[in-house]
Amino acid sequence: MSRMVARFMLPILRTAVVASVTTFIVACASAGNAVVRRTDCGLTDSDAIFAVGGLVYHDCAVDRPAHLAASTHADFRPATNSTACYSADIEFVVDTSGRPETQTARVVRTTDPPFGQSVLASLKDWKFNPAIRDSVPVRQIMTSHQAMQVSRVIMTPGASSPSRPPVSQRAVTC
Repeated sequence: MSRMVARFMLPILRTAVVASVTTFIVACASAGNAVVRRTDCGLTDSDAIFAVGGLVYHDCAVDRPAHLAASTHADFRPATNSTACYSADIEFVVDTSGRPETQTARVVRTTDPPFGQSVLASLKDWKFNPAIRDSVPVRQIMTSHQAMQVSRVIMTPGASSPSRPPVSQRAVTC
């Protein structure tokens, strides 16, 4: 009797396995190459200013975060001739076309307020690849750290100008 049950159940079991495997393959194929890494991360109270323009997300809530495609350097002229390091953290929204929304951009932290303002002024010329969520471009809150180091070079009369800073001063770490 157990052989009869096995003979009867084998085709049903085989059909169920084939259907399960087929469903799994179709589900994987429909996902494409997309890697969904987003998590549920909400907006904070300080993000309210950015939500005025519509739905906005942090990088942890999108499938592909916005990333910088082109930028210009801040037009900053230090007031002093001494060696100094300037830095600024700015926060802004990249819209669905990849342009920064300058009207709500803000300096979060800076070592020198005029440097922070010059970084904000350069923001209008930056271009991003916009964030993507569910295959659609979305607005994303971005934070950018910008730094500049000014070095004083003392040269002897008649010496040629250095073509670039010494190796120890190329990486800005302020």
